[in-house]
Amino acid sequence: MQTGNDRAAASGWHLDRRVPVALIVTIIMQTIGIVWWAASISARVDVLERRLQEARHNQSRIIRLEANQNAVYQRLDRIEAASRRIEAKLDRLIMAQVAREKKR
Repeated sequence: MQTGNDRAAASGWHLDRRVPVALIVTIIMQTIGIVWWAASISARVDVLERRLQEARHNQSRIIRLEANQNAVYQRLDRIEAASRRIEAKLDRLIMAQVAREKKR
């Protein structure tokens, strides 16, 4: 005849009445908590991956904007140089006009 231990060994595992219900509930709650935590981590990783893709897209846009900005600065430098040349010519023209009027 088989004893209780022999039957348990033959049939695999079994739940004994000595295991408190509180322990079972605690293990189930911990499992639910771990699954919930893992799901929230997965969602956060998805958000971060999306933001990383956007940042990569923005990086190329920023590089193009910086190149355009440098071109604008170069054009501005040329405009300022032309403006200085025009001012110098106007100053010489005014000085020549004043000198002619003094001669009269």
